[in-house]
This record gives sequence, C-alpha cells and structure tokens, in this order.
Amino acid sequence: MAPDLRALTVLSQHHVPFVVIGGHAVNAHGVLRATEDTDVVWLRSRESEGNLLRALVAIDAHYIGNEIDPATGIERTYPVTEAFVRASRLMMLCTSVGFLDLFDYVPGFPHESARTIWESAMEIDGLPEMPPVSMALSS
Repeated sequence: MAPDLRALTVLSQHHVPFVVIGGHAVNAHGVLRATEDTDVVWLRSRESEGNLLRALVAIDAHYIGNEIDPATGIERTYPVTEAFVRASRLMMLCTSVGFLDLFDYVPGFPHESARTIWESAMEIDGLPEMPPVSMALSS
C-alpha cells in the first residue's frame, strides 16, 4: 500500500521548505519500516512560518495540550496558531490527513543546522527526502 503523503503535498502547495525524515524517508530508500506519522524538518524563516501556518490550517492541524477534558478524560487539542508556530521547535500534530511531526532542527543532531539537511536532500517522487544520515551530515 502506498503511504499517505497528503500532508507533504499541502506543505509543497504552500511553499514550505521541508525535507522528509523518519519512516517515510527510510521507506523511500527501499527499507520497509512501519510508521504512523510523517516526520519533516522545515526551514524556519518569517515567510515560511506564515506559509506553514496556512498549510496547517488547510489540514485542520491541532496540537495536544496538557489540560485534561473532564468530559472525556483525555487531553484537549487546540488549533495551531501563529503564536504556536513561532514558539515551537517541535510540533507534534493531529491533522485531517494523519499525524505530522515538524522539526525546525535535525533530531539527534542538535548542533546541525536544518539547512544542512535541506542542502543535501534528494528529491524522490517530487518531494525532498533526506539521504542516509551519514551522507546528509558529512562535511
């Protein structure tokens, strides 16, 4: 079964600069890995923050808060806002097209710039994918 990449399509349509990492990137390189979310590193700028917010609104993105809803006993969810996008380095979101994790840094490599991955990304099926980490972060 082909992966559901609608979130990536929406990010592209809104001109958000991003690179796919995690399970979908591993699968694109021919290694099967089950995944329930889409992991993305995006390049933060004032312009890309606005583009990202519009993309997230289009897919009805919500983040999970700390407050418990007494009626359900589970955490409340809140729509993504401009303030949330600006303040969050990692956004773990529920959307109308599945779970989406957005990083403005390279997970596991806190001292590497997100631009490092962006500049070394490969395009697969029209979407930027991260090459193997050793290639992406080699000097």
